[in-house]
Amino acid sequence: MAGHRLRPQGRRCEGRGREIASARIGRPPQRELPARRRREIIEAAYEVFTAHGYEATAISEVAARAGIGQGTVYRYFGSKREILDHVIDLGIEKVTDAMRLHTVFGAADTVDDLVAAVRAAVARLYDLLEREPRVLRLLVVEAGAIDPELAHRLLGLEALTASLIAAELTRGLEAGWIRPDIDPEVLGHTIPTLVGPWLMRELLGAGNPAIRDRSMTAVLAYLDRTLRPLAPPSPPP
Repeated sequence: MAGHRLRPQGRRCEGRGREIASARIGRPPQRELPARRRREIIEAAYEVFTAHGYEATAISEVAARAGIGQGTVYRYFGSKREILDHVIDLGIEKVTDAMRLHTVFGAADTVDDLVAAVRAAVARLYDLLEREPRVLRLLVVEAGAIDPELAHRLLGLEALTASLIAAELTRGLEAGWIRPDIDPEVLGHTIPTLVGPWLMRELLGAGNPAIRDRSMTAVLAYLDRTLRPLAPPSPPP
């Protein structure tokens, strides 16, 4: 009987009437709602994880940020750790989208083109860090310290980046616009480490536009000298 008092017959009919009315006007069923709700939870978790840290954040804070009940969060995710996996994916998505890597890999026809594309991509990364300064801490510091599985994922990301760079260098080498004596695989791992110290400055809050420009100019000048084919020796007088 209590159940009947909580759900009066009139309300059931009213709800059914709304469903029929919706069907009559051709409104599609909200089949995308679960996916949208999951995305809302992930984005809310991203906001609070980056603001307060993963360990210091409770599920109730994620729910409050998403504007839903805590039970709704658990309807879509089994644990805070499961949410973190998706938050890391979102952070990586933000970085790769900001850098527009498709403009870096496979588009250059000269060393000048490649260096200009890398400069633009790094500048866009710095723009992202200006807007969302804590995304780097989430990806580089917090995620790697939580458990070995996440640390392994981040190492896999570095390996993927290195392989993409190596493939681009190989493409340029075969086309003849990159010097033939380089080792693409070695440089594929070396090039990301050149920007590592400057990203650490960002983590420490010490980055500023002048230092960023100076560091980027120095790294790209080194990259240019490393990749550009050697000029043929001058003929003897």
